[in-house]
Amino acid sequence: MRPVLILVCFGLLIQVPAIVAQRVDLRNYVIGGYDANPNEIRLAQRRVHAYWQKNANRFGDKARYLAVEAASVMPGDVIQPLWQNMINAQAGSGFLLPPEWNPGNMHCVMIYDTHTQNFVSNHGFLVVETPHRDTLARFGDYIALYIQRGNF
Repeated sequence: MRPVLILVCFGLLIQVPAIVAQRVDLRNYVIGGYDANPNEIRLAQRRVHAYWQKNANRFGDKARYLAVEAASVMPGDVIQPLWQNMINAQAGSGFLLPPEWNPGNMHCVMIYDTHTQNFVSNHGFLVVETPHRDTLARFGDYIALYIQRGNF
């Protein structure tokens, strides 16, 4: 009986951290840069502040950076050629499937630093595909908690 109990405790010791740990999607979602207008940045900052005030205790230090959608981007708003970036993208290749492609699915994602309580830059990232809400994902050089538009 004792060896079985030790084996069960050992199994739980190994599996519990794997179950509790948050997964990180290391694919880079960025296909280009995009500058949101000042009004979009101001609204995104308001939303991310409200989100962080409600959820800071829930995430604590696990979320140094938050990724928030600052704007929906229409194809006519993008002046840089993106075809090469989209073909080589680690995420967002779903646009190659005609039924999946909707030109309104591009977003400008900005990274918010929870320590300085400000965006890390005035420049955003253009993404076609987004990770699931409240998951850690890579946007350029940042691993950030994706909060979508920041609405709770």
